Amino acid sequence: MQTAANPAIPVAVSGMTPAPRRILMVVDGRYPATGGAEMQARLLSAAFSREGHSVRVLVPHLEPERPRRETIDGVPVHRLAYPRIKGFGAILLNLRFAAYLLRHQHEFDAIHIHMMHNLAGAAGWLRPWIRPTLTVKVSGAAEFQGGILDPSLRHKLVHRLLNAGAKRADAFQCISRYTLEMMRGAGYPAAKLHHVPNAVDCARFARRGETAGTLRVVFVGRHVAVKALDVLLRAWATVRRPAGAQLVLAGDGPERARLMTLAETLGLADSVEFPGLVHDVPALLATAAAYVQPSHQEGLPNAVLEAMAAGLPVAATRISGHEDIIVEGDTGLLVPPGDPAALAGALQRLLDDAALREHLGQRGAAYVATHFAIPVVLARLLELYARPHSPVRPA
Repeated sequence: MQTAANPAIPVAVSGMTPAPRRILMVVDGRYPATGGAEMQARLLSAAFSREGHSVRVLVPHLEPERPRRETIDGVPVHRLAYPRIKGFGAILLNLRFAAYLLRHQHEFDAIHIHMMHNLAGAAGWLRPWIRPTLTVKVSGAAEFQGGILDPSLRHKLVHRLLNAGAKRADAFQCISRYTLEMMRGAGYPAAKLHHVPNAVDCARFARRGETAGTLRVVFVGRHVAVKALDVLLRAWATVRRPAGAQLVLAGDGPERARLMTLAETLGLADSVEFPGLVHDVPALLATAAAYVQPSHQEGLPNAVLEAMAAGLPVAATRISGHEDIIVEGDTGLLVPPGDPAALAGALQRLLDDAALREHLGQRGAAYVATHFAIPVVLARLLELYARPHSPVRPA
């Protein structure tokens, strides 16, 4: 039988207890926030702290209502102030970030930057003068479409400078096979590329059996074009739904109003819910019979991993990210992207077959617990942080 296991991801954690590390987590954006990179940085920071490591989070000061310093989940957060002036502000932020690293470098053993963006490039240029190891996480679409890794923008001076700096990092955390392949194509050294996925707090998504009652199919995420929720609505309109069956599109975004109008137009007002942002995702998933992710593109979707951890069967598109975690008929169902008929067929199978839902849910939960649980990912990251490196010498 085909399995979703990837040899680059260990299935067990070594019994050796690593020495406590002093870790600086850098998030190139708002913090805390609901974005995948920000939520993953928060999850890892708290988990490392609970394991006895010393962790600090460093972010730009993007929200005036937030203090320059605070503690979140028991982890200190420092925010760098800078003028919000397009172009000039980014330069000053990079300079302040560089000064911070040079001034505080002896307080850390490892620096982990959670997006391949401006701060990753700035840190790379500093690599000859800083002692901690430097790891950069590469998530996916945001970096390769409009970001510093966008192939169509490589000729631009700023992108060339940022990439040249970033290549000096010691290791790159590629969360999916797609990001690994794209980094190779961008000329990054293969020896520095490591397939280490996002982590899932499996304890928050306790395995539960399906409860009797209304069948609910759930999606959680931003309402943006790349999530293809219009395709999902068109698929749902053709599904032979049991009485009372509901499609729940949790989240918000620029597409939400258009999607609500489309649902009305398709005659789905009574069978589609738009609850907005949901803060207790485990509670929402506990009400569901299945999860659906119709995206055109993903990095490694936390929402799908969480749904699988909760024991839900998943119908998703056959794209990178989904293919990293779902095997057709074993840990979920895969369909071509942008195909309402195929997606409707997968949803129909899940609604009609309780035994299939139970099988996929059990297999998916076991797979996530084995490969994406916090202890597994922490162990892999500690390996990256401790990797010997040959510091880049200044020219």
